[in-house]
Formats: sequence, C-alpha cells, structure tokens
Amino acid sequence: MSTPHRRRRRVVPLSLTVAAAALAAGCTSGPPGTTTPATASPGFPAPPASSASPVSPVSGDTGDPSTWTLPLQAYQPTERQAAAIAAAEGTLVQRCMRSFGKEWRPAPGLPRVGPRNMMDWRYGIHDEALSSRRGYQPDAAEQARYDAAVRTQSRRPAPSPAEEVLLGGSDLPASAREQAGPEVRSGSFNGRKIPAGGCFGQARTTLGSQSRGVSPLVEQLNFASYEASLSDPAVTEVFGLWSACMRKKGYSYAAPMDADADPRFRPDPRRRVSEREIATAVADISCRRRHHVAEIWHGVEVRVQSGYVRENAARLAADRRTLDTVIGNSTHVNGRS
Repeated sequence: MSTPHRRRRRVVPLSLTVAAAALAAGCTSGPPGTTTPATASPGFPAPPASSASPVSPVSGDTGDPSTWTLPLQAYQPTERQAAAIAAAEGTLVQRCMRSFGKEWRPAPGLPRVGPRNMMDWRYGIHDEALSSRRGYQPDAAEQARYDAAVRTQSRRPAPSPAEEVLLGGSDLPASAREQAGPEVRSGSFNGRKIPAGGCFGQARTTLGSQSRGVSPLVEQLNFASYEASLSDPAVTEVFGLWSACMRKKGYSYAAPMDADADPRFRPDPRRRVSEREIATAVADISCRRRHHVAEIWHGVEVRVQSGYVRENAARLAADRRTLDTVIGNSTHVNGRS
C-alpha cells in the first residue's frame, strides 16, 4: 500500500527499459503524494466531526511509527507475502516466455530507501539522529545504493517490440502492439497463440488475481482515510499547536507537511543538505514530540479506517479471500521452482 504522505525523494529517472518493465509488471499504485479525497469515492463514510471523539492508542512502540498498524492492513499482503507473490509471478512469466523460446528474467528488486515500511513516514519524519545529519532527506548511503541499483536496471537490454507484446499482450497500449510484427499483432508468436494479457496476464490468472492480490478498494480507502484525517478537528487542533511551537523557534509553517514540502529543501544531488534544512527538521521533530502529533493523527486515522471497514465488510472479506488464494498459489509455485 503506497503511503500518501507527501515525501519527496530524489530518484534517478528510469530509462525507457525500466519503464517498460514496470508497465509489463502492471505497477498501478500512485506515487507518494498522490491522494484520493474521501469525497471522491461514493460509499465511504465520513469521519466523525467531533474533536471529542476518542483517539485510539498507538498499536506499537510509541516512538517508532514503523511498528504502528492501521485496520486496513488486515486486508493487505505483508511485505514478505508481497515479495513471495512477486517471486512466484516472475517464475511463471519466465516459464511462459521459455515456452515461446524466449529467455527472460525479472528485474531484481530495488533496495529500500527512506521509510522502513508504509507506516514509517506516513505522518512525517521522526528520527532525530537522521534529521540532524540529513534534514528531510533519506540516509545518504541508502540513497546511493538505491541510485546505483536504478542505474544498473537502466542498463538492462530492452525487450523487442514483439517481446513486449508477449510479456504484456492485449494489456499493452495499441501503439506498443503496432511496433511488433504482423504475426504478433494478430495475437501469435512463433506459431503459438499469445495468452490474454501476455505472459504476465497468464501468470496472474494462475495466481488468482490480476493485481497480485492487492485490493483496489483497500488502496482507495487507504488514501481516503489519510485525506479525511487531515480535516478531523483533533488533527487540525494539534497541527495548530505544532505550528505555534514552530513559530516560537523561528519557523512559519501552517502544518507539518508544509515544512517537509518547503521548496528550499528539495533534493538536489549537486549540493549538501543545508544547515537551515537540518535545523528546521530538528525543530519540526521537537514540536511533533512535544504535542504528540503523530500519535494523535494516527489515532484519528485508525478511527476513520475502522468506520470504512465496518461499512465495506463484505467487499473487504471477499478481497481478503482472494488475497489468501494468491498467497497459497504463490507458496505452491515457489515451492516447485
């Protein structure tokens, strides 16, 4: 589940090769900073308007948001399960490509950079030791490893137009299919029919889900709950306390996200992190801790998501059953590979 927190990250632009691989892999999650307003999704209950409504206690280490959870996580694969599903999909695609006489290997996963999981930076920065060195930026060594891995991926040989269609099938845009030969455009490769959705489509059909078991409803509700939490009275109140705290330290921001998004702190590989950015980030964390910003914000979002779960119980239960099927099928594929 992509976190909607507006966290900027310097990333080396992907080459067309890597972008094509991402397209074939069917990556559909929006980037950090993409949000779906709660009002844009019919059937989502609005959060209670009263600031007197109880704020749930943090489920995990109060000082470590990466250990916190949200109700909708019960309907998502864990990081380990998602990795197993991706591995099984890669195995099935590779088998499919070989059946057409083509060798293909999935791109290796990129190393982690920044947040340790979807919850770590959902409510903003909190690691004072890191921020005292890097401000709002990820750890320098992590960023360097990530950049190097992206450069390595960008040097992977690009698939031919025919191979792209074999991988993605009818799911590719018409412009991509038009570049392949007439046989491939007609739906065959080396005399054999290309499966619906290509080898990726066939792999996902075998696993039991065209989205790797990731529920579009859960993704929508996750973004909606974050957006809804921003207008909750308890959150707007604590944002005001944080803002006043920052003013006393010499900084003028209305909300914690504004400090992070300050254009002066945009990532730039050509410069060192400025002393001003570091000082701002340290002050930001100090004010967050003083007023328990993340804890209150998280408690509100737990309440909002709990309402979503109640209102969408049947659909979420069905999505969970699909996910369990995908996990089981992935375990079977990985056990035989």
